[in-house]
Amino acid sequence: MEIETDQSIEAMDTQDTQEVEILTSDLQQQQQQQQQTPQQQQNSPPQLPKFKNLIQPQLHAVGAVTQLPSENGNVPPQQLLADSSSTSFGDAEAMGIDDESKEDQFRSETTFSFTVENVVQLKSQRLSPPVYVRMLPWRIMVIPNDRALGFFLQCNGENDSPTWSCNAIAELRLKSHKPDAQPFSRARIKHLFYSKENDYGYSNFITWPELQDSDKSYVHNNSITLEVHVIADAPHGVLWDSKKHTGYVGLKNQGATCYMNSLLQTLYFTNSLRLSVYRIPTEADDSTKSVGLSLQRVFHELQFGDRPVGTKKLTKSFGWETLDSFMQHDVQEFLRVLLDKLESKMKGTTLEGTIPGLFEGKMSSYIKCKNVDYNSTRYETFYDIQLNIKDKKNIYESFQDYVAPETLEGDNKYDAGVHGLQEASKGVIFTSFPPVLHLHLMRFQYDPVTDSSIKYNDRFEFYEQINLDRYLAESEKTSADYVLHAVLVHSGDNHGGHYVVFINPKADGRWFKFDDDVVSSCRKQEAIEQNYGGMDDEISFHAKCSNAYMLVYIRQSELERVLGDIPENEISSDLVERLDLEKRIEMARRKERSEANLYVSVHVNLEEYFDDQHKGRLFDLEKAHPRIFRIKQNQTVDELVDMFVKGFGVSRERMRMWNMCTAQPQKFLHFDFVAEASRAIEQIPTSQKPWVIWLELAWPDVSGPLPSFNPKTEVLLFLKYYDARNKRLNYIGCTQQPHTRRLIDLVPEVNRKLGFDADTELTIFDESADKKLVNLNEPIESVLFIPQDHLQGHILIFERENVDAKLDLPTVQDYFHDIVHRVEIIFSDKCNPNEPDFTLKLSGRYNYDQLTNAVAERLNTDPQKLQFFMCINNYKETAGNAVPYTFKGTIKDLVSYTKLSTPKRIFYQRLSLSIHELDNKKQFKCVWVSSDLKDEKELVLYPNKNDTVKGLLEEAAKKITFAENSRRKLRLMKVSHHKIVAICKDDIPLDTLLKTNESITTTQGGQKAYRIEEVPAEEMQLAENEFLIPVGHFSKELYNSFGVPFLAKARHGEPYGALKQRIQRRLNVPDKEWENYKFSVISMGHNSDVNDNTPVDLEVYRSWTSGQLPFFGLDHINKSRKRSSLNFSEKAIKIYN
Repeated sequence: MEIETDQSIEAMDTQDTQEVEILTSDLQQQQQQQQQTPQQQQNSPPQLPKFKNLIQPQLHAVGAVTQLPSENGNVPPQQLLADSSSTSFGDAEAMGIDDESKEDQFRSETTFSFTVENVVQLKSQRLSPPVYVRMLPWRIMVIPNDRALGFFLQCNGENDSPTWSCNAIAELRLKSHKPDAQPFSRARIKHLFYSKENDYGYSNFITWPELQDSDKSYVHNNSITLEVHVIADAPHGVLWDSKKHTGYVGLKNQGATCYMNSLLQTLYFTNSLRLSVYRIPTEADDSTKSVGLSLQRVFHELQFGDRPVGTKKLTKSFGWETLDSFMQHDVQEFLRVLLDKLESKMKGTTLEGTIPGLFEGKMSSYIKCKNVDYNSTRYETFYDIQLNIKDKKNIYESFQDYVAPETLEGDNKYDAGVHGLQEASKGVIFTSFPPVLHLHLMRFQYDPVTDSSIKYNDRFEFYEQINLDRYLAESEKTSADYVLHAVLVHSGDNHGGHYVVFINPKADGRWFKFDDDVVSSCRKQEAIEQNYGGMDDEISFHAKCSNAYMLVYIRQSELERVLGDIPENEISSDLVERLDLEKRIEMARRKERSEANLYVSVHVNLEEYFDDQHKGRLFDLEKAHPRIFRIKQNQTVDELVDMFVKGFGVSRERMRMWNMCTAQPQKFLHFDFVAEASRAIEQIPTSQKPWVIWLELAWPDVSGPLPSFNPKTEVLLFLKYYDARNKRLNYIGCTQQPHTRRLIDLVPEVNRKLGFDADTELTIFDESADKKLVNLNEPIESVLFIPQDHLQGHILIFERENVDAKLDLPTVQDYFHDIVHRVEIIFSDKCNPNEPDFTLKLSGRYNYDQLTNAVAERLNTDPQKLQFFMCINNYKETAGNAVPYTFKGTIKDLVSYTKLSTPKRIFYQRLSLSIHELDNKKQFKCVWVSSDLKDEKELVLYPNKNDTVKGLLEEAAKKITFAENSRRKLRLMKVSHHKIVAICKDDIPLDTLLKTNESITTTQGGQKAYRIEEVPAEEMQLAENEFLIPVGHFSKELYNSFGVPFLAKARHGEPYGALKQRIQRRLNVPDKEWENYKFSVISMGHNSDVNDNTPVDLEVYRSWTSGQLPFFGLDHINKSRKRSSLNFSEKAIKIYN
């Protein structure tokens, strides 16, 4: 039994009483206790109070989790889930519902009614017959209580599956039998129906006195008629055939990829783009890494498939890992990255220019002086337009705000060069609009109060058709009339949410809702008006969190070109064949997985695999690549042998099967497939799953069948030879010998195989027993242990009797001892963390030279140009002290400090000079910064120990690629915490820069870093009244510094406005963004604001004697701010391939 609190209109009005409603679990019995005077009942208002936003009757689902009213007597807001749309619900005729749609179980909305007889005597729950909407059964549920009649809408009530859900809005009405009288209704309900909350409505829909009021005529012949108008989204978790109902299919959600799915559907329905994607040349592309091919695959399945399309292969081609699919990203950011990637894929092909031809518009930024004839104009291109929606009523007001001019006057006058400071107007104007116009509504904006991004849910109107001619500088050839093609909707806040997209595929007014894998038809009103945003005025003062975030318009004159049909013959037959082949392979794999229990996998190892094993045993199970045969369990051994005959091209008489019985010792048991020919595979006992066998095949140079094998009188021996000089263990072959034969008789045969003289003396080592055999003149059965179960697999290792004792590993016993003591070491590049690690197994007895040679061979480099570093294993493994090349210890000494459970690691560094030359050199780490301040890379230089800055810069010039017209002049600066703290003169000794007590990094935001950059041509020569002043970035507070600081040339007495214009050009910041910058002079930790007319006083910068250099500060938002490592949802989007 669940207990729920409820509060009637009367109780809300008087604040005097509360009722507790007890609902039994089967909803068959209902008891209620209440204390209320008749006077209170008489004074209770029969209708909703005037301020219905503040007070509402409780709205809940029967059986929901218990929630108590808040202290003021109102129901908690999470229980008030009515929708906020202002659309009125009329009757079936007003909604245009005909008889045909009423019979359509897949319809999205309907109106149905239920007549309740003997309503006054009603004591228990009543359910109406089901009516189907979106393939789900909907019923009217009536539950009476002592004071009022409960009215609920139930969805799919008999389905207990936890996977289904359906979102719907509905109006519950009590019809009046009085002509022309309006029905009685409450505020509309909005609810997500699922198994635990499959009904929703009002426990006190109407009081009994009000119901029985004769003036209102609700009751007729002791019966009432209840009516529901319901509009439902397509359900999730049920069999919903989007292709059948809409002609389109959806995209599967990988976890948090709804943003990507919405955008992919939008791009897919931009048909001309889809056709260009089909034509991207991908014939030679890797199917796992090609973004173009993966997008072709997704588009092709969307066009011709009948099921939801997966996107895992697409995101894998982006270079994303699994975690990336669980991170929600911004649609606008993803769109820009994806279009840039497609544009780069189309470059150099006949498709080049497709992306700009569809999405690129042009605008001009201008400054026009009012009193003199001086204008400045800069032309820019755009792929999308960001419209400010805050305090804007509709899309036209946002466009007007975008092009509204700004007046530069007073302290903000414009520096017009020879004309001096002038009043001017500044703004942007569009010169052309693209065929496909992407509009991003700026619902997410930076809030300086909270220092975070917040979402604005303000009402913002947009329209199905718009005209943008008034925002053009000059009229274009065709009118800028646009038709709304898609509406991307975001539900949630700045911390996350859900994306869906409404698309008008043919721009004919027929709209469809794409919600990941579910596609459904919808009304135009649902796609447009209901996504304006604004207040939920019917229920509360809370703003809707579901509203339009991005709009896609298509130019009226370009509709035919952009939305033209794409028949299958327009798609390359080679692409179709490749995609079909992928499908067939995938289907075969699925079938294989589904039928896996019907088959047995037989892993066949051949003798040729033994040649690659240079350690103990015959082969490594983990590294071997056996031939795999799949055979049904009810097939016979004879049929399996037939498969071997066809697979290897060897007759039955020339093959022999051996079961591998144990994995480690690798012992084999002879399997007589002739005797077992009629037995079913499932009847064959084997300890290995899958069934692992060794298939012995006769050597090609030996004719005839293989001799028969008798396990009772014969033994199978595997022969190896140890080459002490090359420290290598080689497989020779196998032989079957009678138990009575002597081992010494095998020596001539082995000498013949090895090409040795017949009388070469050899010794024999028993690998299984780990000992050298002495009595070679004894019979095999006396020397070797032959088990009673006839397991075979003795490995005999032959080696020369007389070897040079000075060899590193003269005997096979030494060789095996060395293998046991080998150490697996991970080698990491110290200077390039992105370089993949590699692992080597080296002897722990190796010295420094042997270590260097082994690593140099792996890296294919000069061993003299490698340097090694110890590994410091704190919370993160980092490089420690360098290992001197004079090190006399062994590898074991280098890694002995690490714990047994942790992997052994050594860092290495490639040198540009021999390690012996380092004795006379000094390592100097610094950062090289490009002239546009965007590219940085670490430089490791090796100047002479007694050199100066000049010598360091000469070394750097050898590693830097200069432009053809470059003067090759470099300078060195010291940077700390994103500020320039010193400009190093050429004659300064390097010893004075690298103090032993200073921590030097190669990150400009770190404690200390040295930076090398090319001196711009305009800064080569400075006049007496000119000086290079440091410029730095910060956000609101000086300690929030960021970015790359730089030097700017300033003239004494010139206005700061002129300096700011040069800095803007240097940073290439758009005018709109530059307007938000603030400027100040920072000296001795204090900042002084400056305006455009403030003259530059170079003495402030020249008079510095100690402490931090004075600099010119740019105060603006840090767009490159690093996200918290804990906030996975804000990771920047990258497409790596």
